[in-house]
Amino acid sequence: MVNSEAKKRHSDSMSNTELSVIRPQNDEQSFENHFYGIQKVILMKKLGHKWDKLLVVTGIILVAWAKNWEGNLVYSASVQIYSAFNSLSISALVDVVLYIVQTILLPMYAKFSDMVGRTEAFSIAIFFYVISGIIQATAQNMDTLVGGQVIYAFGLSGVTVLGHVLIADITSSANRGIFQAFYDFPAMINIWVAPIAGTAIAENSSWRWCYSMIPFCIGTCSVPLLYGLYRIERTVAKSGQMPPKDNSKYQNMSFLEKVKFIGNEIDAVGSILFIGALCMILLPLILGPSRWGGWDTPPTIGCLVGGFLCALVFVWYEIKVAEHPVIPVGDWDASTPMAAVMVCAIISSIRAINWTYFMTYLQITRYSTALQATYIDRSYHAMFLISQLAGGFIMRRFKVYRPVVLAGICFYILGMGLMIPSRYPTSPLGFVIISQIIAGLGSGLIYVPCLVASQSSVPHGDLAIVTALMSIGGTISTSVGGTIAGAIWNSLLPGQLASHVPGEFDASQILGNITYIHALSTEQHDGTAIAYGEVQRILSIVALCLSVIALAFWFRMKAFGLSDHDHHEPQPETKEKEEYPNEQVTDGYKIAKTNSKV
Repeated sequence: MVNSEAKKRHSDSMSNTELSVIRPQNDEQSFENHFYGIQKVILMKKLGHKWDKLLVVTGIILVAWAKNWEGNLVYSASVQIYSAFNSLSISALVDVVLYIVQTILLPMYAKFSDMVGRTEAFSIAIFFYVISGIIQATAQNMDTLVGGQVIYAFGLSGVTVLGHVLIADITSSANRGIFQAFYDFPAMINIWVAPIAGTAIAENSSWRWCYSMIPFCIGTCSVPLLYGLYRIERTVAKSGQMPPKDNSKYQNMSFLEKVKFIGNEIDAVGSILFIGALCMILLPLILGPSRWGGWDTPPTIGCLVGGFLCALVFVWYEIKVAEHPVIPVGDWDASTPMAAVMVCAIISSIRAINWTYFMTYLQITRYSTALQATYIDRSYHAMFLISQLAGGFIMRRFKVYRPVVLAGICFYILGMGLMIPSRYPTSPLGFVIISQIIAGLGSGLIYVPCLVASQSSVPHGDLAIVTALMSIGGTISTSVGGTIAGAIWNSLLPGQLASHVPGEFDASQILGNITYIHALSTEQHDGTAIAYGEVQRILSIVALCLSVIALAFWFRMKAFGLSDHDHHEPQPETKEKEEYPNEQVTDGYKIAKTNSKV
């Protein structure tokens, strides 16, 4: 009787138009203490209409398809694109620039979407994505193309991380693996169709049309997603359940104080130090031997020294000064999130080391056309997509993730081991494809379970940043892997060519122009194939050595069961409704009902 009267007084004390948020006992932050963007996410999940959510999911899939379509299109024509600027030997530079910029943008997009909202962050990412396609399509030299790639990174980073974040926002930990796999699965169509289109465009028209498709594909496919998000946001706004923005702390701030506040929130200083260190360390490893005159030149030495100094300052600043570190390594007690990041990072670095020059190797050593080389290369990615779905269903069925990751690592090590003998120019082409498929099988079984494990090990407030960290691990390691591949390739290939290619030849052309290589005499071409095959085999040996490291990080991942309900909800909703009938529950927060009509 006493409890009943207490509940009645509790209910009567709430105004029908006033928002009241009560923090669950086992949650660290109240609803009102979350960033404004996270508050919107919580309410969008609860109040969004079914058809609006379906529109958002459809939009996510369409944007994922468009992103993958243009990526495959450009990749299939990459040899022709770089050959047009006589820059085949530094093709890794474009990827390194992209991954460096992505590395710093991913956490900033995650923090921005938490502070302002998913819709606003997605809109900005789409804008940069469209503009980048125009810049790259009109590039007249390699420097402009690289500049366009930087703008492209602004768009790609946001679309990539926010797509996975939106999926995590609306799914349970047990089902999340399936949905994350379906997010990437439209690529299964693109990896076979896009190379045909890309090769046809590059050979019969102009490679510029590959970049020209970016504005059309991305811009058009983003319309359902943005429209659905804006509709759900309007529903939330009409409900009256969003707490009013507290602007009191900004009113007395000067312009410089506001800039300082925003800079602290996104860790602008740490971000600048981080990207500066990456640029100055990674770029000389590729440009030093090929464009800056060697390792002992002032530009190369100066960049490397400056990069390491910048890295030391970055570590000191993040530990001693930063209020909100760009990489919040110490924010979680469990080792699972960072261990999952490191496992995927190792796999990404291996992917970059072993496949950066793989298509060039195939076209020279196997006389493959650009289309044939793309299909052989994409056999890895096709199995990667299929095994992602398989891993998602296994996690859904057995509610575990750790054994799936272990199986994936074992398959990946096996695939890397088989690639070493398959890289000889005389080995059967089927052997090459089988090693690709086995490695792809292992990679898919690793990625999705690691993503789910990291997202399921942190509170909802950190979901976006841990998703960004997964992508950051991939981009940093891919940058490092691409740099290692470029350094090994540019350092060893000239010596291998000098040893195996008889007669006179143009050293710059044989390193950077595939048309020139195919025009060589049979004896010279065979020697070139041996040289390219030997360097590619060395890259595979390096990749195999690194793959064992992933197993060490797997031991740091803690075993836990995956749940059918949203793991961010501390208590079941039905129990909360019985205890507080005048409140609705979303993500573990009790929010007073209102009379506002949607």
